[in-house]
Amino acid sequence: MASEPKYKISPGMRLYWCGLFSSISAFVCVFIGFCSPYWYQSWRRVHSPLANVGLWHICLSGYIKPKDPTLQSYVGCWWIHSTFFSDVQDFIMPPWFRACQALVIFTLLCNLFSLILCVIYVVEKWRRKVYGDRYVLVHIINAVLLFAAAFLVFIVSLVFAEMSRQENYFPRPWMNYLSWSYGFNVLSGFFSSFGGICLFIMAMILKEKLFSNEDDRGKPMKGPASAGSGSIATGHSMAAPSEKSKSESFV
Repeated sequence: MASEPKYKISPGMRLYWCGLFSSISAFVCVFIGFCSPYWYQSWRRVHSPLANVGLWHICLSGYIKPKDPTLQSYVGCWWIHSTFFSDVQDFIMPPWFRACQALVIFTLLCNLFSLILCVIYVVEKWRRKVYGDRYVLVHIINAVLLFAAAFLVFIVSLVFAEMSRQENYFPRPWMNYLSWSYGFNVLSGFFSSFGGICLFIMAMILKEKLFSNEDDRGKPMKGPASAGSGSIATGHSMAAPSEKSKSESFV
């Protein structure tokens, strides 16, 4: 008879590791997109007033403000909030661009908090202190954080892709394209969605298991017969599983 494997990985545990990997990947992707300056750039073989632009950094190659009588040209790479661009700030950072900056900040925070909760769950000492006996609730909160991050990525991706192609942003938009920083931001949304699904399903499995344990403790159970007569032992007479056993069933 084949012996059972010494270590078994429960379905909830597989979901947790998938959720942890997705949370890490989502945070890394959105962080790269947040920091890198290649959301939108021009083709190398054409001359465009825009070289490349990110959320916080921009490179220009001869940009001239529309209807500027002095025809001042802006060349070089700068922090996008630099006073060097004070006269053209409303052109290179229109309201929709500022909204994208704010939403990506919130996305980064959602992914960061989700990653912290996932890491805390791995360490027993931290898990007992933070999760307590609210494992299902905290997992659901973690899933909501990831779903919120995915939704924000969806909004930012649509708005940036549509508005960056407008003529009033940078002239000759057919010379420019969405680059790899934008792609990393979109990729983070897929990882956030998948991680949120994994953690939410894990919370539902854990909730069902806890409820089934409570039902089993409340049911009467038949005990061993003694002296020719049966005896009944209730579930309450059995030792209730400790919080440690309940919390570590998926760890």
